[in-house]
Amino acid sequence: MRNYLWVMTGIICFLSFDAFAIEIGSISNTRFPDEWTLNGDEMTDTRAKLLATSNFGPVGTVPELIRLTELSAPINTTALSTFDIFFIGYLEDGDPDAFSSGELNAFEIWVEAGGTMIITCDEDDYDAVCEQFGPIPSNSNAAPPAIPTDAGMMHPIFDGPFGTVSELGMFGTRKYFENTAGFTVLAEDQSGNPIVLEGQVGAGRVIVFTDVDMISNDGLSDGPGISNDNDRFLGNLIAYLADEAVETFFINAGINGNWWNGPDRSGEGVQLEVIISGGELAVVATFYTYDTDGNQIFLIAIGSASGNVADLSVFITEGPMWGEAFDPDDVVEAGWGSGTLTLSSCNTAHISLVPNAQQQALGYTNLAYDLFRLTVPAMPCPINLPD
Repeated sequence: MRNYLWVMTGIICFLSFDAFAIEIGSISNTRFPDEWTLNGDEMTDTRAKLLATSNFGPVGTVPELIRLTELSAPINTTALSTFDIFFIGYLEDGDPDAFSSGELNAFEIWVEAGGTMIITCDEDDYDAVCEQFGPIPSNSNAAPPAIPTDAGMMHPIFDGPFGTVSELGMFGTRKYFENTAGFTVLAEDQSGNPIVLEGQVGAGRVIVFTDVDMISNDGLSDGPGISNDNDRFLGNLIAYLADEAVETFFINAGINGNWWNGPDRSGEGVQLEVIISGGELAVVATFYTYDTDGNQIFLIAIGSASGNVADLSVFITEGPMWGEAFDPDDVVEAGWGSGTLTLSSCNTAHISLVPNAQQQALGYTNLAYDLFRLTVPAMPCPINLPD
């Protein structure tokens, strides 16, 4: 019994820390041959510091582990929904596998829903993601080092759990920002030019800077240790954005199946199906319920999906007879009202239904309650869907 308890305690501890891991995504160097991404040759020290449990781990400076995942497949909001932070390094805009407009839009939609991004844009041929959010690097070189502004000195990325940062070394190609509208300048070069910016975008935020080498092998100390200001900046930056990240969930095909409210409403439920309609993501919901006289009916709802919400148009049909007497010409489709389906996870949702005036006259009233998955789908959730 004692051994069993020790094993269970170990599993619970492992799961507890694993559940609170900081999920960081980046682009794989198999897609972009540039070496300044988190599995690139120029960022081995970056990777080592992020994965060192003395920095991020149960007994580290920040008591949360970090998990790193590199994506090579096309980017969409469903893929991004698994991350707390997404990192964009020195990625060439003219690369054959450069980001499409749909991928750039997916980054923005994800951030607006609560995601956080670190975006580097050292020059104008490597700044597509920066431009998506507004900032544009200059054609002129910055004058290093980068020094925190008054706003920066009070900011957690310059004064955080890994210590205080007084200046940041800059290396190689390094510019400054010409357009900072809507952003807060957190660091400037020696000439007062903006280098590090923070922007609030919807429920999320982005940190952008003009020199990836501030957090690459060129700026960091060797190995996993934290010993210079660039090291401290990296650690503080990740800790800050992990705290700021909002849990996001995006409607995806992994929610397909049968849902219900639980035993208190047994005999009633919803079947959900995620489809592509007109090139856009949509949800079809079949609501099994009863009319005001106790007769079994079903409502059919369809609507476009945006993030974790689908706005539904709801219909009801009547007319045909059972069996051989069925005639499709007898089908009468009437608008029933509207609805909203909100997903908070792969297993939890909320539905609200509002009848129109005609249906209210028949005795239907507003209805809203939580939904829980009733059946286990034969596919993972979340699952990537085309943008």
